[in-house]
Amino acid sequence: MIRFLGIAVAVLVLLAAAYPFGREAYHRYQVSSRLDSVMDASDRAALSQWNGDARSFGKTLFDRCEREQGAGAPACERYRFAFQ
Repeated sequence: MIRFLGIAVAVLVLLAAAYPFGREAYHRYQVSSRLDSVMDASDRAALSQWNGDARSFGKTLFDRCEREQGAGAPACERYRFAFQ
């Protein structure tokens, strides 16, 4: 019985430790699949080197577009849904 409880606790600790990594991997996949049609090769390379979370990368692309195109530009809406 004690061995079973020890194994159960170990599995729970392992799942708790792995959850944030799995969640971030899933968010990176979501952002990259949503933005796949609008990212160029340099944006894809930047995403693979990005140290922050995936949503902040999408926000960075959106902010860059707004700086280049102007605030509220229709061309930037394609980036907005990636981080919402």
